Amino acid sequence: MKRLVLIASIVMLAASCAGNGNKNELKMDVQLTGAPDSVDVIVVEYGSTAVDRKRQPLQDGRLAMTLPLEKPVSVTLQVPGDYYHYGIGFPGVPGENVVVRGSFEDYTIGGSRFYKDFSSISDLLKPGYTQMGQMRVDIEELFAELTKDREKNADRIREESQKYSTAVEAVYNDLREKARDYVAAHPDQDAVVGLLPMVGTDKVEDLVAVLSPKVVDGRMKPALEAIRKTAENERIRKEAEENVKEGAAAPDFTLNDINGNLFTLSSLRGKYVVLDFWGSWCGWCIKGIPDMKKYYEKYAGKFEIVGIDCNDTEEKWKAAVEKYELPWLHVYNAGTDGTPEKYAVQGYPTKIIIDPEGKIDKIFIGESEKFYEYLDELFG
Repeated sequence: MKRLVLIASIVMLAASCAGNGNKNELKMDVQLTGAPDSVDVIVVEYGSTAVDRKRQPLQDGRLAMTLPLEKPVSVTLQVPGDYYHYGIGFPGVPGENVVVRGSFEDYTIGGSRFYKDFSSISDLLKPGYTQMGQMRVDIEELFAELTKDREKNADRIREESQKYSTAVEAVYNDLREKARDYVAAHPDQDAVVGLLPMVGTDKVEDLVAVLSPKVVDGRMKPALEAIRKTAENERIRKEAEENVKEGAAAPDFTLNDINGNLFTLSSLRGKYVVLDFWGSWCGWCIKGIPDMKKYYEKYAGKFEIVGIDCNDTEEKWKAAVEKYELPWLHVYNAGTDGTPEKYAVQGYPTKIIIDPEGKIDKIFIGESEKFYEYLDELFG
């Protein structure tokens, strides 16, 4: 009997060290103490900001689920509705199994070989993320009190905001340095690819250069390529901040429209065009839809709108276009093509008017009456 138990234990240990046998899924075994009755499982593709958030029930703090995956993604477990803490984060890798134990405040990550490697990374970063989460809670509590008399406490609010930003930046810079050092010291670990998004976009290529060929060309290759593209897009955005201005040529782009066909901006040359950078998640974008529809009808034929969806999944984008019955052209920014970066977009909505010669006429950041007033000036 003892021998049978020993054999069974060895088999179970081998299963936890190896993958799960299915190359198209991640098996998750989560047991959390002091947890609520559900958890948000947040999945984000590397190189994208589109968030897929699904709420999953917990049974006595336990979550056992299989996540279908075709390529590596970023996974975060978060308390529902709690956006102040960073949650429990790890790369989601097809063919692996991850085991999470503990609580949201103090947890361990293990499972297959990949996650045993990643556990060292998690332990390295956890104190800094915990510190920033507590700082966020503290500042929110302080602001809740100070904003009861916003006028009286205006100077204090500005002072505390600056102190908070400076403190967070200091902690994050420390984490960034630790991440760089860890990648450089572990060039043969697939798990270090999950660290690259936080090393600083100017350092990504330097660190990719030290990675072993088995990592660069291995199973994390799709994630690595997306991370490198994101770093390149950030370089494009910084350059665009200098070049995107009224009177400058509007950067051309080609994206898939809502029917899956390629759309190129220059195909509308000879018309006034409004580029509307938006997302279904953006409250001000949605708030402005009635006025957008009113003016699109008011000046029908005098200008075209191209809605460029950002930070949505494709499903959420299409559902929003249908729900709000948006009658203009729609294209999808997959997150790695660099179109928002070419226009130095940093806030949503951003509306950019392009004249018939293909030059930038006006730029409006945020939902503003001035945008509609300017349309009246142009076409009224």
